[in-house]
Amino acid sequence: MLTRQIVHFTAHLRWPYQILLLSGTYGISILFVQEPDFSLFTEYFLLWHLGLYGGATAFNSYWDKDEGPIGGLKNPPPMRPWMRWASFFLMMVPAPFLMYDIVSDNLPIVSFAVYGLSFFLFWAYSSPIIRWKGHPYLSVLVIFLSTGTNGFFMGYFSSSGMSFSLLSVIAACGVASILVSLYPISQLFQLEEDQQRGDHTLALQIGVKGVRAYYFITYSLGTILLSGSLSFINPRLAVFFFMASITGFMLTYSVLHKLQGTEKEYKQVMSIKYLSSFSFLLYILIAAWYLHASLN
Repeated sequence: MLTRQIVHFTAHLRWPYQILLLSGTYGISILFVQEPDFSLFTEYFLLWHLGLYGGATAFNSYWDKDEGPIGGLKNPPPMRPWMRWASFFLMMVPAPFLMYDIVSDNLPIVSFAVYGLSFFLFWAYSSPIIRWKGHPYLSVLVIFLSTGTNGFFMGYFSSSGMSFSLLSVIAACGVASILVSLYPISQLFQLEEDQQRGDHTLALQIGVKGVRAYYFITYSLGTILLSGSLSFINPRLAVFFFMASITGFMLTYSVLHKLQGTEKEYKQVMSIKYLSSFSFLLYILIAAWYLHASLN
């Protein structure tokens, strides 16, 4: 019985989802560091995605109690009371590592503030005390900051040991805009269940047509900001990213244009997100190799 519950809890952590769909914001930060510390970068990649993100996702699942498909999990198993606290503990796992590395001068002190903000936002997003997930615009702000800009900054801090720079802020806002452009798309197959639960999501607020317009605006803004910031690192990589981004936009929009907002479209929505994220990660790998080769 306990073994089955542990398997169910692990499924709700949605680790493949964290690594394949949410790691791009963290990963692209390595392009903005001249001599990255790959060891610390990898350590916090695991702490951030398997610990903080995994715990936050399970914490959200506990309060949502979804029976239909959710992002990265088509048939969510039932949650148990102990899973709430287990997920909360996982969200806390990065804290002692951060404190140690700050004391050791491996990370700037602001990195703990970034982690603390993400922790609070994930709690506020899901907890019934505040439940920002039920607000169409606060929910977007939570994802923009917690998973978008803060994901970028943790990658930047861990690989460079430096604090904020103007270029890193612009790049973080760019990649966060691209990330949240896909956010309401994943709500389209949950419209009925969100409405029954009382969560007034962005997709419910603006409708399917509004989601298409929102995607166009936020994705375009993110592409401009990120391409512009990359141009200061390497103009060729910036042009390559801009062209690849336009191609990705056209492919995604061709699928998005056909969506009507039903549960049956789960596979189509997830294919959009996985294809977009995989393409983004592929770009990061190629760009990181290119930069490393050119520096040597």
